[in-house]
Amino acid sequence: MTLEEVLSHLDRIAPFSIALPWDNSGLQVGDPSQEVTDILLALELTSHVVMEALDYGAQLIVTHHPLILPPLKSLLLHRNPGSLIASLVKREIALVTMHTNWDIAPGGLSDALAHKLLLEVDAVLEPSTQGEGGIGRVGSLPNPETLDALTNRLMKELPAPWARVVGDPQMTVERVALCPGSGGDLWPRARDLEAQVLITGDVKHHQAREALEEGFALLDLGHFATEAWGMEVLAERIRREIPSLKVSLEGSLKDPFTIYIRGGSRCEKR
Repeated sequence: MTLEEVLSHLDRIAPFSIALPWDNSGLQVGDPSQEVTDILLALELTSHVVMEALDYGAQLIVTHHPLILPPLKSLLLHRNPGSLIASLVKREIALVTMHTNWDIAPGGLSDALAHKLLLEVDAVLEPSTQGEGGIGRVGSLPNPETLDALTNRLMKELPAPWARVVGDPQMTVERVALCPGSGGDLWPRARDLEAQVLITGDVKHHQAREALEEGFALLDLGHFATEAWGMEVLAERIRREIPSLKVSLEGSLKDPFTIYIRGGSRCEKR
């Protein structure tokens, strides 16, 4: 199968045309005519991921986060992203990114997280300007639960080693908004859609303070924890869509942050 044919299948899973205007989803490195038999999925491209692709014999790496997002003014081969691009070209490994198109697509990352919560979805958090779908989901829980219980349930299911919570842990939550990745700026939209809490990552201090002042809850599980598990979901979709290809997941998938938890006078690594 050619890379061009693989791209056609991936486009059916999550159309590249629905990616947000600022995004750079699609083919980033590679020759559309090259043959592909093995794919490696990764959250983002790193030197470890390139080495894993070589070990697996993969001709294509599919990532969620784009390697090339801002326009490149130069290609410097001694530092990223130039060094990673050079490594891919030298080893004839292609790179495709499925970023906001995977977030938006029916059955994609947002829907998968809603499914984990058993959420009865009735709205999109931020509609796409392309007129199809959008980022995030809003809906009702099948049974009301406290913010504390919701937090602990998600920490186990994603799994997330930590959570930052804004709001009363004992408040009863019935209506939830979610945005995997970085969605702290969408909390006013979630409030307007009558959600009581927004589940996301990368919440900034001023967003937390503003939400707290308005009595709105935020559940920040981190960028990594809200997205990384979704690569397995995407892998299963690709296996169903293209059964002739071998699909593997990166083995080095881990949060770039090391978490330290303070207990008394000591700080312990988690």
